[in-house]
Amino acid sequence: MREITFNDTQKSAIISLLVEMINVDKRVDPAEVGVFNNICGELHVSEDVYNIGLALDSMVALDVMKRMSDIQKIYTARLLTRVIDADALDDDNEIRLLNIICKITGIDVLINNDDQDKKNKKAKK
Repeated sequence: MREITFNDTQKSAIISLLVEMINVDKRVDPAEVGVFNNICGELHVSEDVYNIGLALDSMVALDVMKRMSDIQKIYTARLLTRVIDADALDDDNEIRLLNIICKITGIDVLINNDDQDKKNKKAKK
């Protein structure tokens, strides 16, 4: 499997959206912070990119995400899901934010198309 890469602008947008996800439930859980720090390491986020991401408006971050490739969008959604799952709490605000992000960036369509393709392949067998 090939590695998914992001430019610095995309990384800043991801940071912005991850921070938004961590804060949306009004509780910052240490497990969420741990996952966030791991993701920053995985993406090789520099201090400058990190600081830009913290300051970046979430609407701008969503616009950057809309322009990502389909693979990058799905990968980013998985990163957001890792933060949601980190504290082992089901929070409606986190799920709502993820759904909004998916709808605005078109990830929901990608996932629906992928699910339909899988169903079609199973039906042909």
